[in-house]
Amino acid sequence: MMSDALMRFVDEWRLGHIASLGPEGPNVSPKGTFQALDPERIAFAEIRSPQTLANIERDPRVEINMVDVFARKGARFRGEARAHAPGSETFEALAPRWAEIFGAALAARFRGFVVIALSEVKPLTTPAYDIGATERALRADYLARFTAMQEAFFTDG
Repeated sequence: MMSDALMRFVDEWRLGHIASLGPEGPNVSPKGTFQALDPERIAFAEIRSPQTLANIERDPRVEINMVDVFARKGARFRGEARAHAPGSETFEALAPRWAEIFGAALAARFRGFVVIALSEVKPLTTPAYDIGATERALRADYLARFTAMQEAFFTDG
């Protein structure tokens, strides 16, 4: 379902927004610990996601969007999610990999892993590509915008 290149993107980008269904409707939450397990599954470490976990327990259908904001492209993943608590076989199998990637301090906060069995994967791109924009040009433009935002809004002093 996922190519090797897409699996590398998931592993390196790590940030995705997961949509789950709550009692009032859809909820979207960013997660910064995504990794590809294999071509059919992705997962994230659960650190502080009580609403997402409650929604998944109620209805395991989820969608994740991962977008490289500089290239303005990425992927949409759909599937069924399942939470795995500490002590479970899945938790114990995944914990060392995530600890190696994210460090011991963050790993100490893991309260579980959510594994998504994928049923659909689709590419996401901006319409700018449809009218001839290149990835190089989009990256340059968005990097300049990001740098300007950093300078204007996110300085420490």
